[in-house]
Amino acid sequence: TEPETHLADLNVFVEYSLAMAEREVEEKKIRVQMHFDDRIPPVPFDSSMLQQAFLNLYLNAIDAMAEGGTLTIRTKFEAGQNRAVVEIADSGGGIGEEALPHIFNPFFTTKKYGTGLGLSQVKKIIDQHRGSIEILSRKGEGTRVIVTLPLP
Repeated sequence: TEPETHLADLNVFVEYSLAMAEREVEEKKIRVQMHFDDRIPPVPFDSSMLQQAFLNLYLNAIDAMAEGGTLTIRTKFEAGQNRAVVEIADSGGGIGEEALPHIFNPFFTTKKYGTGLGLSQVKKIIDQHRGSIEILSRKGEGTRVIVTLPLP
């Protein structure tokens, strides 16, 4: 479906959507660090679609940290490019370079469970919002996901 976008506070949304994964964060004793840029103007997005995307990204980050760790969430306003950026970083095991080119492909997974549809759906949702998603990772060094959303 096409997104039904409404202008909203991205920082409030990011914090609220993380609450959906609170149980998993507590169970794994993961430390959460949040750094919000309060200069971000209202961003147009479909809250239910974007919540699905961010929840998937949070759960992937949490899954990557089997023995606890740190989940860092940062928002930034890039006025020169007229966009908002959300970074989700984990201190987990990272993604091997052989897997990185395939992570957005439907049914591709490195997990023992799951369908491999999560990141392909996340990418589709971000694309539908005219945004972009980039994943930076190295095996043993954690993963950083950078979601960029355009401003009106």
